[in-house]
Amino acid sequence: MAKKEGNNIFWVSFSDLMTSLFFIVLVLFVVTYVNNRNTIIAQDEQLQVYKEVEDSLMPLKNNSSFRYEDKYKRFLLNFEVKFKPSAFEIQEGNLENYAVTRAKVIDAGKKLKEVLDAVVKSAKEQNRVDGEKVSYLVIISGYASKLYNADTSPLGRKKEYELSYNRAYALSKFWKTQGIDFEEKAYGELIDLQLSGNGWGGVGRDQANEDNNQRFIIQIVPKISNRNL
Repeated sequence: MAKKEGNNIFWVSFSDLMTSLFFIVLVLFVVTYVNNRNTIIAQDEQLQVYKEVEDSLMPLKNNSSFRYEDKYKRFLLNFEVKFKPSAFEIQEGNLENYAVTRAKVIDAGKKLKEVLDAVVKSAKEQNRVDGEKVSYLVIISGYASKLYNADTSPLGRKKEYELSYNRAYALSKFWKTQGIDFEEKAYGELIDLQLSGNGWGGVGRDQANEDNNQRFIIQIVPKISNRNL
């Protein structure tokens, strides 16, 4: 009789153990499912934001002032900006075909601001205020052609990097004089402007004709919050 009671105790304990394990597995399954679902939803939201950004940039892609390089996901000013050696300010005497170039630079700046204004308006309408969900990194990069011998003159390389940054800064400063300000308060924290000097570096350089590397590149990169991931 005692043996039978011992067996009963064993099976009761075994049943309790199996029940506990079942609930543990169930809880782990639910937690994993919820986490995966939240991740998928967050990723879908991010993809939607990227699509919205791509759609909002279409006016730039279709504008004659810009040329989009799909390989590098960036915009180039679609006209020649030929500085004289060591020049960087956008003013008469520093640029070839100054009057024509100046007018094109102003038109490009106005179009870029028009597109960014639309992006910011859309973000605010969708309650993405002050970068809560998405903000935008706008990079203005200046380039320089190889006016010095890179192999024998480290100082020459340094000068070209400084020169290319000065060109990016001069472009931003010139646009501000024309009422084109990408750091204005109306943008809040939705637009993060950065100026860059690529010097002799950067991808997509014209290796055959260095004169063509005196140029400006514009990149607009969405920065999406990861708080839902």
